[in-house]
Amino acid sequence: MSVRATRSRFFADKALDQASRAAVLQTERSTTPVSKTSDESGTKPGSKTKRATSGDGGSSSAAASGRGKAKRAAPSEGSPTRKRRAPSPTTLPEPDGWRATYDLIEELRTDRTAVVDSMGTEAIAEGAANDDDRAYEALISLMLSSQTKDTVNAATMRKLRAHGCTVERMLATPDETLRELIYGVGFHNNKVKYIKETSALLRDRHGGKVPATMKELLELPGVGPKMSLILLHVAFGRVEGISVDTHVHRICNQLGWAGANGTATPEQTRKAIEAWMPRSVWPDVNILLVGLGQEVQTEKAKLLGKCARCSDPQRAFRLVATLGVDVPKHAKLASIELPGGVFDAPQVD
Repeated sequence: MSVRATRSRFFADKALDQASRAAVLQTERSTTPVSKTSDESGTKPGSKTKRATSGDGGSSSAAASGRGKAKRAAPSEGSPTRKRRAPSPTTLPEPDGWRATYDLIEELRTDRTAVVDSMGTEAIAEGAANDDDRAYEALISLMLSSQTKDTVNAATMRKLRAHGCTVERMLATPDETLRELIYGVGFHNNKVKYIKETSALLRDRHGGKVPATMKELLELPGVGPKMSLILLHVAFGRVEGISVDTHVHRICNQLGWAGANGTATPEQTRKAIEAWMPRSVWPDVNILLVGLGQEVQTEKAKLLGKCARCSDPQRAFRLVATLGVDVPKHAKLASIELPGGVFDAPQVD
């Protein structure tokens, strides 16, 4: 192994070790019941406690009366950190050891068995009849994907394709019919409006075709930078940036790739990692990290099994601990034996 590769792995191991220890200690603290007095909780004796309701994103909303502030629900395991961070500068140095960590993620994602691999926009667009239809179906899929699970989006796209997913067909479809077709996706009423407005713009300004520039895509209703970057890559083979969703945003911050202060939004994360990541990896960052994030959240046993079988199990287990997985707990549930010395902290039953 070269001196440079050895140095890269050393820093990667050091970073993962520190982060995974912190993750284990945090898990231990969260499992220890703590009883608060009325003074510690900020509630006066005899006062009534207001119940906050939790939405889909896991955050609580204030009571309708507006008096007092409702507490936020605790983030679930592997969910994005909710504390506010200062924006990172758009020029960052290359993090020590990042390449060794990235290579390990590539190895863990070699099987391509995450939901995004079979139901993401790239997979959905594969069945299109021609290049123009492929670009339009990819655009519609991305518009529907916001606040929607990949499984639901894929099922919805199958219904649209059976109905006829072309500019002309969408414009000829009554709003109520289109609403019924996409009913399962998040904010479907707004998306009916966006699909109709976007299809009309494509017909009137672009000859019924999806434009192939970032500027023109961003002019379409309901289309932002994340969607545009994926669409340019999937439909036209162009890589103009790294598409950052909540998975990519969370993981880059957990690994320290978005700067020492972290970033508050996916767009800030995109600018931060594009400042130092080699362009050669840009096309793969999104699907690698989105798939890894999905497995962290919903397929822990499968992910830990891959860690146990990879070229460096100790580093792999520390990596997923850094990403918020309670490794000892879920390894025990899946009957996966951890190698000795993975964590210095006691394992959690």
